Amino acid sequence: MEVCEIRRELKEKLADAEKILIGIGAEWEEDGTEKEKTLKEAFSFLLETVAGKDYFVITTLNLAALLKHGFEKTHMVAPLDVSLTEDEWDGYMKWLAGTLNRNTVLLELGENFLHPTMIRWPFEKMAFINKKACLYRVHKRFYQITDELKEKATAVQEDSVLFMAEWSKEEKDGSN
Repeated sequence: MEVCEIRRELKEKLADAEKILIGIGAEWEEDGTEKEKTLKEAFSFLLETVAGKDYFVITTLNLAALLKHGFEKTHMVAPLDVSLTEDEWDGYMKWLAGTLNRNTVLLELGENFLHPTMIRWPFEKMAFINKKACLYRVHKRFYQITDELKEKATAVQEDSVLFMAEWSKEEKDGSN
């Protein structure tokens, strides 16, 4: 499936979703290069895409990185951040419990294998257990999907920041 087709399908799934869980990984890390402008555009579009929806973000980045781009602390958790509290983690667990048997989109953006127990493996498990869930995994190198999830998951071999930034441009140009 072409990337533009995947974006169109994902847009429909997000519109119909009761719950949206977003995993943001290392591809979204700021590195002081020209990538900053693209990151800002991608974060802005991601926020715009989930506005008004019941969403939650889990990230292996630090909390400040997401707060800087406009995400609300009540809708995210950063397990590797030293500021993580037990109440924040409990809030995430309660939100996750509410996804069972709900139309849920799992959007994994740029997560590698440094901390697979935080996003990658739990997303696969949720997609497998929840019959109403679908998983979209976007990563330049680690986009692969297990055989068990082939029917409910989509793999996109592309830098996830560029995937979102280019999608934003397509939406603004009206070409999607």
